[in-house]
Amino acid sequence: SSSFTNQIICDSYDWNGYTYDTTGVYTYTTLNSVGCDSIATLALTINNSFSSIISMNSCDSYDWDGITYDSTGVYSNTYTNINGCDSIVTLELTINNSSSSTVTVTNCDSYTWDGVSYDSTGQYTNVYPASNGCDSIVTLELTINNSSSSTVTVTDCDSYVWDGFTYDSTGQYTNQYSDVNGCDSLVTLDLIINQSTTSLTLDSALGSYVWNGNTYSSSGTYTANFTNSLGCDSVATLELVVFANTWDCVSGACIDPGTGLGTY
Repeated sequence: SSSFTNQIICDSYDWNGYTYDTTGVYTYTTLNSVGCDSIATLALTINNSFSSIISMNSCDSYDWDGITYDSTGVYSNTYTNINGCDSIVTLELTINNSSSSTVTVTNCDSYTWDGVSYDSTGQYTNVYPASNGCDSIVTLELTINNSSSSTVTVTDCDSYVWDGFTYDSTGQYTNQYSDVNGCDSLVTLDLIINQSTTSLTLDSALGSYVWNGNTYSSSGTYTANFTNSLGCDSVATLELVVFANTWDCVSGACIDPGTGLGTY
C-alpha cells in the first residue's frame, strides 16, 4: 500500500518520529496489516519564521505599535508574515531622559540671558541640546527691581549742608544711594541759595538819635536784625556819634561843642 501527504508548515515538522526542517519529499516504509510494504510519502514545504532586531534611542519615551515605552529595555512583538509564519521583531530600546533646571536671578533694571535682555519680572525658558541628544530645559526665574530717582528742592540762606557737604551756590547736585533692593537710588538736590545782606549807616546827632524805633543818647555801634525780601537775614549796623546839646559861653563867647564854632 502507499499513501501521499502534502504538508506546508512553519520551521519544522514531526513525522513518524523524525523532525524535518527542510522542504523536500520524504518516504517512510513499514509493513501494513497484511505483512506487505506500506510506503508513505510526505511532500513537505517548510516556511521559516522570521526575526529581526530594531535598535532605537529615544528621548523620554517611544511609541511602538500603539504602546508607549518610557524605560530602557528589550521588547518583542510577534507578527504573521506572508507565509503565515511568525515574524518576531525585537526592539532594543534606550531611553535618554530630558533634563530640566531652574536658575533664580534678582537684578536691577534689566538682565541679559543668552543675548536677550529682559526688563520685567517673570519666568523665561530656554531649550538646549544635551550630550545625549535630548532637550535640556532651563527656566529662568527672574526678579527685576527698578532703580529709582527723586528730586529734592531746597531754598536756603548763604549755604546748605547735605550729606556732610556744604553747598553755597545755587545749582543741581546729585547723590547716589543703594535702596533696600540693592539698586541705585539717585537723588537730585535742586538748590537755591539766597544771600543774607548787610548795611552800614554812619551818623551823628545832638543829644540823642532815633533809629528803628529805638532812641540812642550816646555814641556807639548798634545793630539791628531784619529779614530781607528773600527771607534771609539782613543785618543793619549804625555807627553813631552823639554830641551834648549845650553851649559853653565864657566871657561873652559861646562855642558850639558839636562844631567848635562860636559866636560873640
